[in-house]
Amino acid sequence: DFPPSHAGTITVYEGSRPGTLNDFLGAMTEDDVRPEALRRFELMVNEVARHAGASSQSAAAAKKSETAAASSKNAAKTSETNAANSAQAAAASQTASANSATAAKKSETSAKNSETATKASEKNAKSSQTAAKTSETNAKDSEANAKVSETAAANSAKASAASQTAAKASEDAAREYANQTAEPYRYVLQPLPDVWIPFNDSLDMITGYSPGYKKVKIGDNVVQVASDKQVNFSRASTATYINKSGELKTAEINEPRFECDGLLIEGQRTNFFQNSTDPSKWNKSTSLDVTETGTDSFGFNYGRFVVQDSIVGTSKAHTIIGLYSSTGGVDTSGDEKHVTISCRVKSEVDNIAVRILFEHYDGEVRTSIGAANLNLTTRIISKTGQTSRVTARSVKDDATGWIFFEATLKADTTENTVGGFVQYSPDTGQMVTSGDYLDVTTPQIEAGTGASSFIVTGTAPATRASDMVTVPIKNNLYNLPFTVLCEVHKNWYKTPNVAPRVFDTGGHQTGAGIVMGFGSSGGYDGFPYCDIGGSDRRINENAGLEKMLIGMRVKSERSTCVVSNGKLSSETKTKWEYIRSTATIRIGGQTTAGLRHLFGHVRNFRLWHKELTDAQLGEVVE
Repeated sequence: DFPPSHAGTITVYEGSRPGTLNDFLGAMTEDDVRPEALRRFELMVNEVARHAGASSQSAAAAKKSETAAASSKNAAKTSETNAANSAQAAAASQTASANSATAAKKSETSAKNSETATKASEKNAKSSQTAAKTSETNAKDSEANAKVSETAAANSAKASAASQTAAKASEDAAREYANQTAEPYRYVLQPLPDVWIPFNDSLDMITGYSPGYKKVKIGDNVVQVASDKQVNFSRASTATYINKSGELKTAEINEPRFECDGLLIEGQRTNFFQNSTDPSKWNKSTSLDVTETGTDSFGFNYGRFVVQDSIVGTSKAHTIIGLYSSTGGVDTSGDEKHVTISCRVKSEVDNIAVRILFEHYDGEVRTSIGAANLNLTTRIISKTGQTSRVTARSVKDDATGWIFFEATLKADTTENTVGGFVQYSPDTGQMVTSGDYLDVTTPQIEAGTGASSFIVTGTAPATRASDMVTVPIKNNLYNLPFTVLCEVHKNWYKTPNVAPRVFDTGGHQTGAGIVMGFGSSGGYDGFPYCDIGGSDRRINENAGLEKMLIGMRVKSERSTCVVSNGKLSSETKTKWEYIRSTATIRIGGQTTAGLRHLFGHVRNFRLWHKELTDAQLGEVVE
């Protein structure tokens, strides 16, 4: 036996297609069409049959029975019809009942759905309430954003107005610049120079006249080509210089030297240290070993000088290279009383020093005069001996690592021969330590107030000739008015001669000379000045500048002044009128003997055949 169980609900629909489950479930059975009326009809038929068997007993009764049978037949027919109608009604009732059940089920489902919908509606109502709240918040935010947008729009309008104003100002400025020949710009902007020599990397002139030849490279060949804008340059020897990559280079005879600050112009000098590029041949102390020699990546030939263990714990200095005054010192018996020693040094050892020592020889005895000591770590310079007569300075090149160190002694009248030494030394108050060493290169000892470019020597002292730079006066300068400006860099902190020239003239008629350069007087050493036709102008306060723009102006009515970095001197009247065309402009020096040479750099030399305004003379070089 299987207990009844509820597996689910089957809903029967009216009008199902034949053969379907719903059609089967909805079809009427025999029991469905046997109502109570049909049962009674069957009983009545049976009763008629029973009475028909007795009809032979009486004709009247038979006839009567026949009539009754006919009536009964009619009644049966009527009953059958009624039964059929009842069956149809029953089927309709059953269908209606099924439909009612289906409708009830639908109503139940609808009720559940309605309940779910009600809950959803309730939830949606809450969501709608939340959304309404959010909408309210968003509305407020929108209102705030609208205000922000309104403010931004206002600001944008203001910015647009400001931009229009700025554009208008730029337009006005451009228009004014385009009209620079009008007031007041023609008094500020310089016109094109009549003579313009950049001196940056060649001797070419942009404007001006100077006939000569320039070298031009064609393929692998270098040829000389005639030019009327070529500065004349000569030097009777080779010379070294530091190129714009920091490398030590050698310039051939008559080859100009262009460094970072322009064209290098120096007078004649001699290096008295022998074998200056071969450290293995230097007359070093026997307490030092040369453990390494070579050429670094910047072209400097150096030697490494290491202390021997025998001097560890002592405090004495030891010579790396020297010039003994008893066997060939620098002659200081004449006008030049200054001697300068220089070198480049470096070391990774902390707090050791390089020492520059000066001595003189009186014919019998060598006597120390004074010394300068440079601590390579702190770069502090200390002096001993007659310190007032010794000056010193150092400059470090961070790229190469070399520290340039120079010291200068001014000999007195009794010191006719001066010698000097570059030495390793423990720092003041320290002792020699094992492993101490110095790398040294470019040693030089020369007569002069400061170091000049390095001079290569062999087994004897060597001399570098003077740089000579000239252009003709012809077609470059004739009469008043005129203005000259030039950028200058001084390689010294004390004038190397009486009056180092930036430019002057030679071959002129009497009283027609022009001079622009640096002078020395009293406490002002190296002040910029000009001198023309008895008008000597100077600016003492700029004497200490290492770099400057220097110039002079001579007006058509003869008022003359000198200018330095935008500062103008007072004016005086010159007697100068003109200069003849056979004269020469000399730049940076006078003669091959090195008199009045600049010992520095010139660049951007310009000359105008007009008097520039004070504002046009306002350039500054630092």
